[in-house]
Amino acid sequence: MSLCFATMLALALCLGQRVNTEGGSVRRPSISAEPGRVISQGRFVTIVCSNPSGYDLFRLEKKDLPVVENVNTSHSVTEARFRLGPVNENTAGPYTCIYWKGSIWSPRSETLELIVTREVVTQAPEPGPAVTSGLRSEDHRVENLVRITMASLVLVTLAGLLFQAYHSWRRE
Repeated sequence: MSLCFATMLALALCLGQRVNTEGGSVRRPSISAEPGRVISQGRFVTIVCSNPSGYDLFRLEKKDLPVVENVNTSHSVTEARFRLGPVNENTAGPYTCIYWKGSIWSPRSETLELIVTREVVTQAPEPGPAVTSGLRSEDHRVENLVRITMASLVLVTLAGLLFQAYHSWRRE
């Protein structure tokens, strides 16, 4: 095996994840807000991300930064619901969804622009847990484990290819 071929193979393996995503092997998720994308300050909003074929992990992002993640434990679930609130000016902005299924990330959803009006709500906030900005520590661990595993696989594959190319070169 020539060194050039080994290098090209390693590059193809490294880029394979990105090619699968761009090639349309996974569908773009949809995003919506309940009760709507315009919400009064102090109220709660639920952002719904969905994919008809299911998901392993859904990530809600604001300006390409993770806000919160939802891990699916059932293969029949097709949507993740992210409850935010009570909302304020910092909650407003562009949101997108992205999901992990199998071994690849989906393309990002269309952008949902959440608008928070300055109307002050004097009633008590709706009951139930609110999602805060930032990932829970167990979500960080899952994401880091996936990244470490993928990086390790690429490095082991590359090392094997370089080893084989070196020995092939020494025989010539």
